[in-house]
Amino acid sequence: MHLAKALTLFCLSSGALSFKIRAFREGDCKGEATEINIWDNTCKGSGVPKTLSFEVLSYGAHRQRAGFYSDGSCNALGREWVDYFADGGSNVFKKGGCINLGFGAYSMGSRSA
Repeated sequence: MHLAKALTLFCLSSGALSFKIRAFREGDCKGEATEINIWDNTCKGSGVPKTLSFEVLSYGAHRQRAGFYSDGSCNALGREWVDYFADGGSNVFKKGGCINLGFGAYSMGSRSA
């Protein structure tokens, strides 16, 4: 029993959390959708469908930022991108609302602020 508690504490304290979204291929959260889970401090560049809008399903850890990039590698240099606080502290990145990106995102990431 102590081992399970220790592992749980380690996972939570090591940042093993994530934000989760429902990604839509069209604006205004319409059309085909895919649920995507982005672990804290990682980039998801493969298997991400072109995303024009999304709905937040769950938040990441404290001080995590959610980034959305027009390329497939979470690279902001010379690309279109936007990021938000993913820990519930953003006035835009809120559960249940629809967020329009204004461009097609092909990769998503989470990083510490």
